[in-house]
Amino acid sequence: MTRIILPAALALSIHLQPAVAGDNPILGHDLYGSGPEKVIVFHDWMGDSANYDSVRPWLDTDTFTFAFADVRGYGALKALNGNYNTDEIAADTMRLADHLGWKRFHLVGHSMNGMAGFKTLLHDWQDKRRIKSYVAITPVTPNGYPASDEDRAFLTAAITDDATARNAFVGLTGGKLNGAWGRLKTNRNRTTSRPDALRGYFDMWIDEDFATALKAAGVGTPTLVIGGRNDLPGFQESYYAETVARWLPAIRFAYIDNAGHYPMQETPVLLATLVETHLGQHK
Repeated sequence: MTRIILPAALALSIHLQPAVAGDNPILGHDLYGSGPEKVIVFHDWMGDSANYDSVRPWLDTDTFTFAFADVRGYGALKALNGNYNTDEIAADTMRLADHLGWKRFHLVGHSMNGMAGFKTLLHDWQDKRRIKSYVAITPVTPNGYPASDEDRAFLTAAITDDATARNAFVGLTGGKLNGAWGRLKTNRNRTTSRPDALRGYFDMWIDEDFATALKAAGVGTPTLVIGGRNDLPGFQESYYAETVARWLPAIRFAYIDNAGHYPMQETPVLLATLVETHLGQHK
């Protein structure tokens, strides 16, 4: 469903169904704000667009309009099948922008959709260069997540086993959050996504590798990577320094000391500030 939320002074919420046309769907999304700077925002593998609900009160809705979108198999498009790869997400992103009438816009991607965001930048840089700037929140890098065989088995189990999923959410935040966190996140995931979509996207963010193409393209879109100090090794500063820092000429980094993989829920005010500062520098 699409929910358009205008500034609090107008107190108006309009509920619409996502527009779907054959093999060319329009991603389900919520529009929030009424500002001239347009921003498409994506969630992670084990969440949906509601991950950002804690961030919304701290956003500048006079400067920005945010489209919080769900990819195929999640949220408003839970029933929609797909190929579950970065090229598909990139194409769906541009189709959503066209549907919204956004000729130029900013992009925000989280975790697996951080990886898909890098692919979207690559396609866009080689085409019309519509993306003004990009924020990748704890992103999977374009060469795929560096998972061991043990990691792969654990993550595969998390798709259907609730206890494993709860442990995964705790591990992604450095073990600092209580059991209620793991239970809430797991329950939300089971409600808003399909196991086959989770499996398809798992293959995407583990096995896809377009790092060579990204590096060769010299993508100059201003990019901010936001990491959490309590996150797993593949999302840490040392790993990013050996990967995306070498592949994108216009990239910079910010790391949040008191967050892991979910700064939109762990430190929402700070995340909103970091995101909007970067977007505001590239209007």
